[in-house]
This record gives sequence, structure tokens and C-alpha cells, in this order.
Amino acid sequence: MDSPLYASLLDMGLLGIVVLAFAEKLIPVLPSYLMLVFLGATYVSDVPDLIVLVLATVCGSTLGALFWYGVGRLAGKERTDALVARFGRYIFLPVTRYRAMANAYETNQFWVTLVAQTIPTIRIFLAMPAGVLRLKLQGFLPATILGIFVWNTPLVGLGFLLRQSERDPLQMGVTVVGAILLGELAVGLIFRRVRG
Repeated sequence: MDSPLYASLLDMGLLGIVVLAFAEKLIPVLPSYLMLVFLGATYVSDVPDLIVLVLATVCGSTLGALFWYGVGRLAGKERTDALVARFGRYIFLPVTRYRAMANAYETNQFWVTLVAQTIPTIRIFLAMPAGVLRLKLQGFLPATILGIFVWNTPLVGLGFLLRQSERDPLQMGVTVVGAILLGELAVGLIFRRVRG
């Protein structure tokens, strides 16, 4: 988080925040919860700033989701399947996960889209099968925005609360993110065991 590029983007103000949130959807190297907690702890000084920061991150993440939707829509089913089979493992998208996401759309598309935006890794790529299936944007986009808002707001707010506390926000942020990572790992292990 201390890279020159990151610092340059923060110096750009809200546009830089939008670019960071957009990039997080394209390149899943930096977990969104780490970035969002860090932004809340370093960029926000009062409640109006907090609201603006949440809206900027929602905007950037939504643009990222629309990018993946466009990829799926333009590539079509056969090419997308081939791309995922060839390159998916390099971006944390194995074929089995991709197929599970596409199959999930056979149920309620609004709720699948909304809930998926609150699940790490899934939240990045679910828009691609939505594009392949040519889901209507008037249903997909509101669900995506709402889901991103539900995911981003508590994480940015947590960073803001850490900044307001008397403890070192960086140390507390690392502790919180570590706890989130352990929780995500535990949920993943439980899910695998339940699925057998």
C-alpha cells in the first residue's frame, strides 16, 4: 500500500479513488477489503469525506463490473469458456468456479448478483457470466451497485473508525484484515468439507 503508484492515485483525489476501485475489479492481486479498510483509515477525516469516499469506491467497482460484463457479452459463451479454461487459474477463476457462477443465474438473477458482490473473488468475476448470458442491464446494474455498496460501506467505515481510535490505525488495520482473511479461509474450508 506504500507504492509510488498508489500514492500518486491518492494524490489525484476522488478520480484516483475511482481508478483504484476499478483496478481492484480487474486485477485481483490486492484484496478489496484490505484496500477499503486502508482508504477509510488514511483518506477520510470526517463523515462527509466518508460518504464521498464510499460513493467513489462504489463508482469505480461498478465500472469494473461493467468491464467484465462487456467482456462476457462481446466474447460470447464459447470464447469465454475457452478463455477461462486457458487463463482462469492465473486470475483465481478455475473452470469449476466459473461454471458454478453461470449456473447460479438460473435462480433469481437480482439476488444472485447482489449477494455475489459480497463474496470475495466471486464479486470480481460474476459479471462475466452475466454478460455471456446477456442479462438485462436494468436488472443487473442496480443489483451490482447495491451489492457493492453493501460490501464497501462497512469496510471503509471500519477504516474510518480505526483512524478515530487512540490506537495505531495501521496496526489495527493489519489485525482486522488478518482476522478477515482467517475468517474467509475458515469459511472456504468449511464449504469444501460440506460439499465433500
